[in-house]
Amino acid sequence: MKKSIKKIVAIVPALNEEASVGNVLEVLLKSKYFDEVILVDDGSADKTAEIGKSMGAGVIKLPENRGKGNAMLLGAKSTDAEIVVFFDADLVGLSPEHISLLVEPMLSEDIEMCVGIRERAIDTAKLGPLMALGGERAIRRVLLEKIPEKMMQGYAVETSINYYFLKNKLRVKYVHLKGLSIITKEKKWGFLRGFCNRVGMVWQIIKIRIILKLYKNEFTDV
Repeated sequence: MKKSIKKIVAIVPALNEEASVGNVLEVLLKSKYFDEVILVDDGSADKTAEIGKSMGAGVIKLPENRGKGNAMLLGAKSTDAEIVVFFDADLVGLSPEHISLLVEPMLSEDIEMCVGIRERAIDTAKLGPLMALGGERAIRRVLLEKIPEKMMQGYAVETSINYYFLKNKLRVKYVHLKGLSIITKEKKWGFLRGFCNRVGMVWQIIKIRIILKLYKNEFTDV
């Protein structure tokens, strides 16, 4: 039996993604599930925001880059939707079926979050709940806003979300988004810059794992 959900919103955090964001928004804007699609431009220097506006998405334009986690939170706080569904802006192969896999469990099952596992991330996700790091996830907004903001920074945001749900024993479902991938950082920016960015991303994830242990009590709802 499907639950009565008043509002579902898709949120796309983006930084300099003019080459791919249009394809992602096109699929989201046509979806039957979303009452609104919000693009959060995290200080882009290209036409990411302009593309979003021209396509009819709601656009939040930040004057400077503040990190993915900040963009996600800002998007969530800009809406009163019961469920927010996040999508990366550099996806390749996003389809209506992928959206359905993420949203339908939130409507028909007793869960608080549904996490999508992209094609190349299956093996990594098998290492445990904290390693399900894909940006595609549906989540109850009130729970997202309970996570300490200082932990919702940069590329570490998915790890912090996973940790909060694990720590509080909240119900999560994982779904395989077959055929969905992203444009690699090396392809977007060239090998050297892309590789350096990837190293920085991995370091942020390692660092947040250490910090989470130090601040673990802040993640427990009393």
